[in-house]
Amino acid sequence: MRSQDYDRIFLSPPHLGRHELNYLHKAIEDNWVAPAGPNLDGFERDICDFTGAGHCVALTSGTAAIHLGLRLLGVGPGDEVLCPSFTFVATANPILYLGGTPVFVDSEADTWNICPQRLREAIEDRIRKGRKPKALLLVHLYGMPAKVREVLEIATEFDIPILEDAAEALGARYDGRPLGTFGAVGVFSFNGNKILTTSGAVPWLPTARSGHKKLGIGPHKPKTRHRITSTPT
Repeated sequence: MRSQDYDRIFLSPPHLGRHELNYLHKAIEDNWVAPAGPNLDGFERDICDFTGAGHCVALTSGTAAIHLGLRLLGVGPGDEVLCPSFTFVATANPILYLGGTPVFVDSEADTWNICPQRLREAIEDRIRKGRKPKALLLVHLYGMPAKVREVLEIATEFDIPILEDAAEALGARYDGRPLGTFGAVGVFSFNGNKILTTSGAVPWLPTARSGHKKLGIGPHKPKTRHRITSTPT
């Protein structure tokens, strides 16, 4: 049987209706089309309220969020960053952007996420060779929580900060706590194939220990915007 004989099963097909169209019309009527506006402020605030995070910044993509998060964690040329071998390429690409090297760690069979045992082996191997990893990218693939407790214990033992790639895991919880809030930085995605979509915006959740003050980010509050209206001459 040929593949075209099957109905395609989408990872997470978007559903857009009248409610979204009304918001689109309002944005155009209010002239808030770029670079930001009250919808963006509300979006960031809603993410904070939903996850319990104290800080949220909307960026253009998950790649940009991971890139910025790694920079704040001090990743630079020559550094090594641990990440799962089974993930989307955007998890690893920002490591290369910064001149670092991904150290891929195999998955375990229960959740398909990074294997704690293999993680420990990889860290000990790199330390023996004088190459202690600078950070760990923890991915919750397809919204399935990784073995967070075990991974956190290992990361804490070796003093390695975690950047949590929860791009596909909005709404998922581990021990009652929202994913994306366990690491020094958390990332969600609202790309077209995610649980909820805005077509592109990505909330980036830095914690106090991740250096968010370097960006002047405090507890979320609406930012001051200047609206410029162009009129025909």
